[in-house]
Amino acid sequence: MKLMLLVFIVFGGVFVYKLPRPEHLRLKQLSHPADAYYSDLPLGAIYSAEKTTFRVFAPTASKLELRIYERPEGGVPTKYDMTRNPDGTWEATVERDCNGLYYTYVAFGEDPGFDPNRELVDPYAKAVTAYNGRAIVVVDTTEVADRPNFPIQDAIIYELHIRDYTIDLDSGIQRRGKYLAFTEEGTHLYGRADISTGLDHLTELGVNVVQVMPVMEFMSDEANDQYGWGYDSVHFNTPDGWYATERHTAARVRELKLMIDALHKRGIKVVLDAVYNHTMEVQRQRLLSFEGLVPGYYYRRRPDGTFYNGSGVGNEFRTEAPMARRFIVDSVKMWVTEYKVDGFRFDLMGLIDLETIEQIVRELRAIEPNLLIYGEPWAAGETPIEVTTKGKQRSKGFAVFNDHFRDALKGNVFDAKQKGFVQSGINVEAVKKGVIGSIDDFADSPLESINYVECHDNHTFRDRLYTSTFYDSSITDADRRAMNKLGAAIIFTSQGIPFFQAGQEFLRSKGGDENSYNKPDSVNAIRWSEKVANYDVYSYYRGLIHLRKAHPMFRYASAEAVRKAVKFLQAPERVVAFMLEDVEGKDSWKRAVVIYNAAAGLAKVNVPDGKWKLYVDNLRAGTEEITASQVKLESGIVRIPAFSAIVLAESR
Repeated sequence: MKLMLLVFIVFGGVFVYKLPRPEHLRLKQLSHPADAYYSDLPLGAIYSAEKTTFRVFAPTASKLELRIYERPEGGVPTKYDMTRNPDGTWEATVERDCNGLYYTYVAFGEDPGFDPNRELVDPYAKAVTAYNGRAIVVVDTTEVADRPNFPIQDAIIYELHIRDYTIDLDSGIQRRGKYLAFTEEGTHLYGRADISTGLDHLTELGVNVVQVMPVMEFMSDEANDQYGWGYDSVHFNTPDGWYATERHTAARVRELKLMIDALHKRGIKVVLDAVYNHTMEVQRQRLLSFEGLVPGYYYRRRPDGTFYNGSGVGNEFRTEAPMARRFIVDSVKMWVTEYKVDGFRFDLMGLIDLETIEQIVRELRAIEPNLLIYGEPWAAGETPIEVTTKGKQRSKGFAVFNDHFRDALKGNVFDAKQKGFVQSGINVEAVKKGVIGSIDDFADSPLESINYVECHDNHTFRDRLYTSTFYDSSITDADRRAMNKLGAAIIFTSQGIPFFQAGQEFLRSKGGDENSYNKPDSVNAIRWSEKVANYDVYSYYRGLIHLRKAHPMFRYASAEAVRKAVKFLQAPERVVAFMLEDVEGKDSWKRAVVIYNAAAGLAKVNVPDGKWKLYVDNLRAGTEEITASQVKLESGIVRIPAFSAIVLAESR
C-alpha cells in the first residue's frame, strides 16, 4: 500500500478499536539482542565550554564513528572513533568548545541494517538542520516565564496549528507561520483595529491552554515550504525548522522558547502534541536515527521480521523496550524542564504501552503536579500489545479523548451523513453520560475526560453540520448556526475538560475537506475575516468560556462531587435538563439549571422554584444577567427556542 494512502488512514482519523486479547492469543513479536542492555548514563551531546562528550546507545554495533562539521552542509568532517561501554553505549569526547557545531554518527556492524555509507542523527539531538540533516550542539540560555498556576480542572484547551493560525495575509502578523508570530502583540485584522488576531485573540477569547499541533522535527521539505500537520515525526527532541526564521542554526530552540514565554506571560499554558507512537524514518529505507543505530530494536516486528503497523503509517515504536521507554521518558522530561511546556497530548496513545504511560505520569507529576497529560485511547491497526483504550486511564493520572461524547453530539465521525444530538435530539442518554464527565461510562474522575466536538481530524464542526443536514430541507443555515452554539454550550457546561479547535469559535470551514494534513493554506489557513462575519458566534463562545471560568460548579474535580452536584430533571423528548449545585461552597451561585433543547421547535421544561436569573440563551452567553430574551420563565415553566441551550442561576 502506498505511503500516501497509509497516512490518509491515520491522519484522517480512521481508528481501529481492539478488545484486549487473552495472553495465549496475543500476537507475537521478535525480541532483540539489545533487550539485554540498559544504560542510565546521560545520552546526547553533554556540553561544557572546555569539552563535549557525545554518547549514544548502539549495543549491537561493532564500531561507531563521530563526525564533527563546522558547517550545516558540505565540508570535510573531523572523525573520532568512539569507545564502547559495557552498558551498550558508545562515547567520544571532543576537547574544544563545540557550541554551534554540527555532528553525525556512522554505525558499523554485522547486521545488514547497518549502513556505513549513511550518516545518522543523534536521537537525543536538541536541534537539527533538517529531518535528514545534521545534529547541532546547542547551548541556549533563553529564559521562559513560569507556568501559569491553575489546577487541571480549570483547563480550557484550544488546539492550533502554528502556520494555520498565523499565515493569513490579513492577520496583521509580521512573522506569519513562525514561532515568533506568537510574540507579537496588538495584531488585528487588516482595516479593522477592533478585531484582534493572534496572541491578542487568545487572551480576548479567554482560553488558558493552547495545544500546539506537532512541533517536533517532522518529515517535510522546509526549503520549499511544504505544508504538513507534523504527524510524520522523525526527531523528537528538536523543534521543527519550518516554523523557525533560520533553518540551519539552533534559532528554532530560542524561538520556540520565546513563543512559550509569550503565552505564559498571558496566563496560557502550552501543551505539545507528541507523536511517539511511530516515526517516519523507516519509510522508503530512510535509516535516519533509531533504526540506523540499533537495527530492529526500536520498532515492533512480526516473527518474519516485518514491521507491525498499528499506527497506519508503516511502523509502531516499541515503547516497552527498555531503552525505547527510557527515550520517551527522557524526551518528555526535557520538554518540561528546558522549555517549561505544560503537558502533552499523545497521538495514538493506544500504541504506548500502559507501563510506559504510568512511568511518564509518575515522573512528570513529580516535576509539576498540574501538568496536562492526555491522549487518543485507540490504535489504527493490528498491534501485538494490549491497546491503551478508554478505561485504562482510571485513577492513573491521565485523561483520554471522549469520542463517546463527541459522536453522541454530532454523529459518528466515519459517517458524514449521520446526525447526533445537536442536529436531531437523539442520543440523549449518551449525552447525559458526557455531561457528568463520563463517570458512569469509562472514567473514575471527570478530569479523565477530554470533551470535544471538533479537532484537527475529520470535518470541522461547521462542515459536519452541513454534511449531516444537507439533504434535510427543513434545516436552514440559521438552524446550523444555532446547532453550533448548542454544541459549544454543551461542551463548556459539562463536567470534564473542554477542548476545541482554532476557528471553531467563528465557524471555521475547510470547504468540506475532512483530511487536510497535506493541503495548502487555501484550505487550512484561519481566515480572520470570518471572525467579523460570524462575530455573534465568536461572542457566544467567549461568553461561555468566561462563564465556565467564573463558576467552579462547572468544573468539579471528583466523581463524588459530580454525583452530589448534578441532578437530571424531567424533560420532553430531545431535551436534556439538569440542576447543578455548589456542593463545595466555592461558587457565587447556589445552584444552576442547564437545559439543552435539540428539538426543531420550542421546548417547555418544569424548573424547581427559585429566584432564577438567565445567563445563557439562544443568542448570548456570559457572566451578566440577560434581561431581554426569547426565553420565557413563567409559573415554573421555562420555554426554550429550538436548537439552543439556556443557563439559569440562583445566587446565594
